[in-house]
Amino acid sequence: MPDSEEDERYDTFEQYKSNEAILEQINQSLKGKDLSDIYNGSVSEYMVNGTRIIEDSITLKKYLLHFNTIESCNKDNCCVYLNYWLNKKARMYSNSSDSILTIYNAYMNDDSELKEKRLCISKINHMGTNKYEQMDELYKIYDQYKYYKYYKLHNHNEQIACNRVKYCATGYNDILIKYPKIEDTKFCKVLKDFKETFEKDDWVSNKKCNSEIPHLLPYEYSCIQLQGQSSYVHESSLQEDRQMEIRINSEESSYPKLEQTERSPEEQSHSPSSWDSTLPITLFSSGVSILLFLMSSYKFTPLGHWLRLQTQRFNGISEQFDGEQYEIQQHNSEFEERNTEYDG
Repeated sequence: MPDSEEDERYDTFEQYKSNEAILEQINQSLKGKDLSDIYNGSVSEYMVNGTRIIEDSITLKKYLLHFNTIESCNKDNCCVYLNYWLNKKARMYSNSSDSILTIYNAYMNDDSELKEKRLCISKINHMGTNKYEQMDELYKIYDQYKYYKYYKLHNHNEQIACNRVKYCATGYNDILIKYPKIEDTKFCKVLKDFKETFEKDDWVSNKKCNSEIPHLLPYEYSCIQLQGQSSYVHESSLQEDRQMEIRINSEESSYPKLEQTERSPEEQSHSPSSWDSTLPITLFSSGVSILLFLMSSYKFTPLGHWLRLQTQRFNGISEQFDGEQYEIQQHNSEFEERNTEYDG
């Protein structure tokens, strides 16, 4: 069991839901109460945003006292979530969030109960913009998913539930579009976990909301730092997959057909005379068909241009062959007419 606060990481959906439930319970308990009777800090309610800062301070105290041990706190990732929550509040009150965070830290260090508890004492600090925004966007997705689960469980309007889960998918994809190269492996881990949770949901997997729910984008394209792990692939392979995905699928589906076409002359007949008479036509016809098929698949590429030239060449050869066959038939016809006249 851990005996100290764990390193900073992002909440999973279940951790976020648990932390949000604790805060909601605290907020409900504070409604209608005189906060001056509870608060023993240095902030005056007459200061700018003083009442809100006092309420936040009381909330953070009750939140930390909710956890009996460091182990239970770590289980819910409580320190990181609290730091995010306080950074969010500080950003709402001031452009200089550091000054507000200093007030929260002072309260935690001065309060006798919190000093005795010693939870998250060194964990409340300013979050960089990129880190904060990534966490905020992730938790907004969690929030939508939380309400989706609620509406789904309590048989509320099905369309409302579908709208919520649609927002989740859209928000998830927006993160991967906004951050095409994510270097934070912990952020990638929670994106991976949420994608698995989301896609296992029965409404999502059974398409209960019809086509309203977008497919989640592959997180591997952005999470290149985890390429050494089994669930990830190399960056170069990912870039190639992005460019070749549709083309490769088309090629894979056509291989059996092409192989069957190439073998068909051998399987049709074993007669030498039949082979001699049908082989040239079959080969040319098969070649033209294959080239036309490939040209239609790659007509917008340099390969398509080359294939068109080759097709024209094959067509020319085929036409020449047909002309020679026609001349042979003409000679045979004239020969037969002469024989008929001679016999007559």
